[in-house]
Amino acid sequence: MKIADTNEVLALLKKVATGDEHSFSLLFDKYRPNIYTTALRIIGDEWTAEEILQDTFLKVWLNREILPDLENFGGWLYTIARNLTYNSIKQVQSEKKKLVKAAKESISVYYRQTDYLTEDKEFEHILKLAIERLPPKQKQTYQLIKEQEMKREEAALALNVSAETVKWNLDQAMRSIRAFCMAHLKDAPLIIGLYFSAKYF
Repeated sequence: MKIADTNEVLALLKKVATGDEHSFSLLFDKYRPNIYTTALRIIGDEWTAEEILQDTFLKVWLNREILPDLENFGGWLYTIARNLTYNSIKQVQSEKKKLVKAAKESISVYYRQTDYLTEDKEFEHILKLAIERLPPKQKQTYQLIKEQEMKREEAALALNVSAETVKWNLDQAMRSIRAFCMAHLKDAPLIIGLYFSAKYF
């Protein structure tokens, strides 16, 4: 799939390369439908397709300095999205195997109330550490939406940024928190992970 880079796109790429968030938002809006639809068609899950979309543009932002030098931004963007989609499929298959193994190892722990409460306190402690480690913008966004229960538009107004920026920061914050907690709670019962997903995500 090749998307011709128009003069408009080339101009946006130059601005994004300098760190212009507004131009980045315009670029996101322009390519969002194609990238999202492509990922959804392959993976068949709306939430995962949205994550792939966000990860694709995160890579764009992190590599913004090279954007003006790309001969075909549309093709480059599609390649990133396609690779992330297939990697996601592999990851899901791997996680399913790990989940089955974790469930077998944890089943006998579910009925031990004392241990559960102890691990629950440990989880709350790890969660707080994960939130404290977030970059300032992600931390502020997470606290406004998840702790103060603001709507995305309200948080955007409070932080003086766009609603898309709020969503971006929240997605990255949630991803970082989840990864941190999983890394520090490897031996916790599976039920803690389910509680975490239900309450916080």
